[in-house]
Amino acid sequence: MVTDSSQFKHQSVRDLAWAVSSPPLISQLAHGCIWPESRWYRSLAEETLPWLISLDSDPAELDELLARQKDRRLGKYFEMLWFYWLSHHKRYRVVEKNLQIIIDGETLGEIDFIVFDRVTKQTIHWELAVKFYLGVGDTCEMSSWYGPNLHDRLDIKVQHLIYHQSLIIEDRRVARWLQQQGIGIDGCAVILKGRLYYPWVGSSSRPSSGSLSSVMSPPQCAPDHLNSYWLKLSQFDDEFDSNQGFVPLINKGWLEKISTLSEVEVYSKVSIFETICNNKMRLPLQVQLYKPHHSWDRVFLVDDNWPDNMT
Repeated sequence: MVTDSSQFKHQSVRDLAWAVSSPPLISQLAHGCIWPESRWYRSLAEETLPWLISLDSDPAELDELLARQKDRRLGKYFEMLWFYWLSHHKRYRVVEKNLQIIIDGETLGEIDFIVFDRVTKQTIHWELAVKFYLGVGDTCEMSSWYGPNLHDRLDIKVQHLIYHQSLIIEDRRVARWLQQQGIGIDGCAVILKGRLYYPWVGSSSRPSSGSLSSVMSPPQCAPDHLNSYWLKLSQFDDEFDSNQGFVPLINKGWLEKISTLSEVEVYSKVSIFETICNNKMRLPLQVQLYKPHHSWDRVFLVDDNWPDNMT
């Protein structure tokens, strides 16, 4: 019996189940929109589990949909997974997807989804995002969480979701434009998922995975948000022995981990260093531990000068 997303056979179905069932990064915020909590996502996954199991036996339709997408960014992949799930759920109907709002030649923004709920009879504006942040300094502050390449920050993303993306429908011009399209919006929801990577503090004093959420995270974060660690190459060299295997996560494995039953190339610590030195892989680099002996199963590797060497 499948009990979590990692037990599905096909990576696309594993990622789809993860997209739906995983906990959010941020708990409910009092800013008008709904920020669903973990129990809502768990209930969605539980009620569609039989369908997911059936899909795992033949995911050709899902795989074909994903393969047709020209935009290979992870955020678009995440959106497409949700689009497929919504399109097959009897409760929901996707009214619009990636709706660009252009008024008098001016592009005001884009709405990820407009979804009609057949149970509540409401039409809801959904904004989706999947993000991965590394904590630097005081990890209790949202401003201390950066994207691996320092191009993104948790507090900036949350503020943008609150005050721009989710509020776009409250603009009078936008509301009037939507009405002209025959669309009335009753509310909005924000789905923000991903993982926070905490600074490595050494194997002897490193807190357990469960304690990270309550001790070192911003108060706005969901208490059960997914988490792991980032460490510098010198720490990586010191902390992991030569027997541990690693699977570099380049184009997949960022959502649900890659199955160890699938054919994957496993790297030793030495070979990880070699590929980085030969520029075959670049830092920051996320790697999945092959058959880990811990509750966490992946880490981010960064240069010893990170984040000071990034601009």
